[in-house]
Amino acid sequence: MAQGARQIVFVCGGRGTRLRGAQGGGMPKSLTEIAGEPIARRLIRQFAPLHAAGPGPIVIVAQGDEATPAMVRAALGSRAVIVEQAAPDGVANAIRLAEPHLVADALVFLGDIILQGDLSEPPPGQSAVCIWRDAPLATIRENFGVAFEDGAVAELVEKPADPHGLLCGIGVYALTRDAIALFASSPINTVKGEREITEALRHLMRCGRPLQAFDFNGLYININRMTDREEAERLLAGAKRG
Repeated sequence: MAQGARQIVFVCGGRGTRLRGAQGGGMPKSLTEIAGEPIARRLIRQFAPLHAAGPGPIVIVAQGDEATPAMVRAALGSRAVIVEQAAPDGVANAIRLAEPHLVADALVFLGDIILQGDLSEPPPGQSAVCIWRDAPLATIRENFGVAFEDGAVAELVEKPADPHGLLCGIGVYALTRDAIALFASSPINTVKGEREITEALRHLMRCGRPLQAFDFNGLYININRMTDREEAERLLAGAKRG
């Protein structure tokens, strides 16, 4: 296998409770339509071609969700590896479900994001967070801030109250297989009962596993609320006209 080969993982287990007014009761968040296309279908169309490992892309779905696997099989055929998440217990735990199916390091996309643009090449052989350098301060506040020191990630701040001096981390991660295995020992948020991705990444750094960064260039929107969906529709329409 070529050095730097990546296995694509799409995490599509979100329930989308804050978007149900837009899409009907119980529709998975990843199937929310933006500009006439489900979010996950758009991500697969854009980024499945980056897959460079033997087995097909891995897609994590919520247990009982039949619609997302049907969409995935229509897009990828029998190549797709579909894994069910029994309970909504955090993104880090969802990513851990991919571990038994990985034959290469992973490039992970959360299934509730809109990306209109390009990724720079992830650093081969290292774990890294994806950053959007053009993010407005309000967007950094809604995502996670990334601080750097000597060219490496020094700190990750979830939804920072003061985003000044931070870059915007987005829901795309380059993760080595041993880093994903270390997620099993990262702390669980005792209030939510979830193993959260930002804390799991901090755990890697505490364990002596440095994080690098790679860039996304373009337009990024995390779809959490109806207002995010409306904003994405507006911005994508503007980009199409441009």
